Amino acid sequence: MRPVTLLGAVVATLVVTLLVPVPPASAATTYTWSGAESTVWGNKKNWRPEGVPKDGDAVELGPGPRPTITDVPDITLTSLSVTGSTDGLVSMTGEGQVITGSLRWNGGDINTDLMVSAPPLDPTPSYIMMSDTPMHFGNGTSSLTGHQTLTINSTLSLMTGPLGAGDGPWLTFMFDSSMRIASTGKLLVDPAAKVLGSRCCSGATSTVIVDGTLEVFSAIGATGSTARLDELGIDLAGDVVVPKGNTLEITGGPIRVGGHAVNGTVGDAALKGGGTVDINETDGEAYDPAHPLLPDGTLKFIEDGEKLGLDDDTVLRLGPYTEVSGVGSIVGKGAVELAGARVRGRLTMADAVKATTEPGTQTTIEVWDRTRAGQTGLLTPAGGLRVEPGSTLRVMGGGGRLVMPDQATLEVPAGAVLDSGGCCTDTGRVTLQKGSTMKVGGGDGGDPAVLRWVELGGQGTVAHAGASTWDLAGTTFVSGARITGEGTIAGDVPAGPADIRPSGILTVDGDLTTNIAGVYRPTVAISRTDTIAPQRLVVTGTAALSGQLRPIGDTTYPVGRRVVVLEASTITGGYQCAVAGGMILDPAATTIGLRAIEARVSDCLRPAPRALLSAAFAGTRRIDLRIPDSAQSVLVDVTVSGAQRGTTLKLSAGRGTVTLQVPRRRTVTRQLEVPVAARTRLTAQLAKRARVRIGQMGYAF
Repeated sequence: MRPVTLLGAVVATLVVTLLVPVPPASAATTYTWSGAESTVWGNKKNWRPEGVPKDGDAVELGPGPRPTITDVPDITLTSLSVTGSTDGLVSMTGEGQVITGSLRWNGGDINTDLMVSAPPLDPTPSYIMMSDTPMHFGNGTSSLTGHQTLTINSTLSLMTGPLGAGDGPWLTFMFDSSMRIASTGKLLVDPAAKVLGSRCCSGATSTVIVDGTLEVFSAIGATGSTARLDELGIDLAGDVVVPKGNTLEITGGPIRVGGHAVNGTVGDAALKGGGTVDINETDGEAYDPAHPLLPDGTLKFIEDGEKLGLDDDTVLRLGPYTEVSGVGSIVGKGAVELAGARVRGRLTMADAVKATTEPGTQTTIEVWDRTRAGQTGLLTPAGGLRVEPGSTLRVMGGGGRLVMPDQATLEVPAGAVLDSGGCCTDTGRVTLQKGSTMKVGGGDGGDPAVLRWVELGGQGTVAHAGASTWDLAGTTFVSGARITGEGTIAGDVPAGPADIRPSGILTVDGDLTTNIAGVYRPTVAISRTDTIAPQRLVVTGTAALSGQLRPIGDTTYPVGRRVVVLEASTITGGYQCAVAGGMILDPAATTIGLRAIEARVSDCLRPAPRALLSAAFAGTRRIDLRIPDSAQSVLVDVTVSGAQRGTTLKLSAGRGTVTLQVPRRRTVTRQLEVPVAARTRLTAQLAKRARVRIGQMGYAF
């Protein structure tokens, strides 16, 4: 049932107007149109009482023998009443501007410039009351078609009448006639109202210019209704208020945020009230690349850096036929629902604005004109973005970009798709800046999450869960990026320099590629009897490895114990070194292991087995190490035996000396880390004769 809002709206408006001091009224005449002789305003015989209305008088127009007034001049009235009939013939037309203190419009057409002004002209509440009588504004004559403006300087209510409204539009703006809600004005719109612009196929769009307030209003607080603005452009620099539980649906015309002045300065537009503003479609003039700030068929941020505020947890829905252009940001506290819109401008959403896609839709980020900042297809949702199951977020090839800044989260759960719409070259880019997170998989979407032909890069974290399918065009990760999680990734993972940290068994059902800056961090030592790491990578294809291995957890195992930290069908390359105190890399054909050793080297240790010395001597021996100049130490396995007297072995390589005490007639075996200077040989000094065997285990950086 339609909410009855007439009485409440009138009372509320009356309260507002009565608060404004009103000077004593001057003598005025109320003229009623009779059309007794002609349609001309200036013929005194057409009025009752006989005469011609002048400034300060009131006018009433209703059905009659000639219900049309023509040649309306400039005039200021205390009140104007237009009462139509079902035949729709009641109208007033002219080149003049009518200024009225109050407006009571119950049907018929007004085809002149009309301003509903503030008191003291007339403190009576102003309203446009819809019943079963059509109402049009700005039809004009053949020489005056359109161009009229309805200006609201005070409070005006658009409401339903006592018998309700029909299914048609409550008010139609003809051709390119417009409405301006001035900075002092307020338009109260019934929650079920329908306002239509009549433009068809070509020509300019009628526009609602909001410098003041457009409010969806119900005196009884009714919810569950949708007010509709169809085929109308919106110029928004003031406030749109939609109470929680109600919706304002905008379908058709271009929408411009900012770009015109309020009291001499450009204002910030805001959507308030906690309800939903649903922009289902933008349409209108074509984009002109020579004049990129002109209005076109988009939701356009006219001035670079323009802001659109969301307050009171208001929801902005951008529907399937909506395009966003210009350079601007959505700020405040609210939510944006991407329901199939195209973002072709440069749009930022503040950290308190949560963005989601709508199931069953495809939202697109695309470049429109590379040379124009407002047409470059860049979305930055600082408050996070969730791609809902059953929806697709398309970051188009040709340079479309999605950037997740610090602290923002991009969610692509099971059943969601993130793609670029094509393959192979110049694909869409998803950049995870430092401190951001991309959650892939997980949830109850049924089908796996899909990443298809996007370029994924940056310094943020990819957190994986459950199942996903990756068919990436490539990655541009930089050092500091992370890949974490568990589950199964179907496809190749070109991890590059990323830090890979499984939180369980992370399976790559394809190939894994890392580079020299990459770091692999499996978790070991859940149990000291383990021979396989509980949190590790499993690669069903080829693992092309490089970089470093830095396990997480306690690496204290019994000497000689081998723990598998990575499995693959084929391994090429290998990790350069491992930072695992008490363990050393132990690669095999299809696994990467860590083997427990006696020494605890704190730097990154690279295995490099090689026999250095096996001789019985006393004195000094010098040995060529053949290790890189960048090495900081060398790890050697030393055995001394056959000493008839106690002796001391000293090992040095230019950066200090390591000693080993050997009792007489004892065999001593130790693993020793010897600091190394660049281009320095290993020197072994033995005070008493003994047999010495030295094997190089590796070197550390």
